[in-house]
Amino acid sequence: MYPLVSVIIPTYNRPTYLRRCLESVLNQTYKNIEIFVVDDNNPETEARIETEKIMNEYVNGKNVTYLKHNFNKNGSSARNTGWKHSSGKYITFLDDDDEIDESKIQKQVECLEKLDESWGACYTAYKLIKEYGSNQISTENRSGDCYVDALMRTMFMGSGSNLFLRKKVVDEIGGYDESFQRNQDIEFLVRVLENYKLAYVDEVLLTIYQEGNRVSRSFEQIDKYAKYYLEVFQDKINALNKSDRNRVIAVISLERCRVAFYKKKYKEGLKIILENNVKFKYIIRYIKYIIHRLITHESYGFNGL
Repeated sequence: MYPLVSVIIPTYNRPTYLRRCLESVLNQTYKNIEIFVVDDNNPETEARIETEKIMNEYVNGKNVTYLKHNFNKNGSSARNTGWKHSSGKYITFLDDDDEIDESKIQKQVECLEKLDESWGACYTAYKLIKEYGSNQISTENRSGDCYVDALMRTMFMGSGSNLFLRKKVVDEIGGYDESFQRNQDIEFLVRVLENYKLAYVDEVLLTIYQEGNRVSRSFEQIDKYAKYYLEVFQDKINALNKSDRNRVIAVISLERCRVAFYKKKYKEGLKIILENNVKFKYIIRYIKYIIHRLITHESYGFNGL
């Protein structure tokens, strides 16, 4: 009647926010939950010591398991550690600096329980609280067969904290790809949606906190991850029909170009557009999309249409 839900919280170097995150899970209206906090801090660091102090308050007499890595691996590895220990019918991953509304898990369980198993996951609306810049409310609401949209890397779900899945789906795809140092959530979503549909709960049930300036990395550093993504998924992109393939390549190229222009790497940005033969219609649509987001402060992805 009330299937078990596994909540995986990877934590690294953010003990200050961990308590807030944990409390938001423990305060859920849905009670059949097991929680795994996976500590990816290096032993004997200040972050590990502070995290241990916090976790000592939670592991006794509560449905919380504290797992510690012997050395810092990465976010994908921490998520996989939690997944391998979990036993729920459903599973969700929550970043240690985010928090969820008290009804999020209940509403996502209800959503998937009403659907057949071709629907592998669901997500909700969210709000983004930025330390720098304007806060945002998501308007991303795509659902159903979203595989092509996921390949574009523009399903704006906020973070890995949003996705709520049937655990058998995660078992089938083998968890997260630990070779991805960044964009783990994007590549994970692609593999989920290759064979499953995505449902949407139209309520703001997640708060994401963005600390610091996330655009501090150089264009070369950011574009390296985009290139690696393309390398990994090139065969899947090539297997699409011509129309979808051209649209995926155009959208990824435009996103890469946007970053280049933001970093004042104009020559590199134009080179990306020319090398990938991005059609003028996509460029115009993308410019309109960027202008609309700047005006409205809405958070949603561009899919070329």
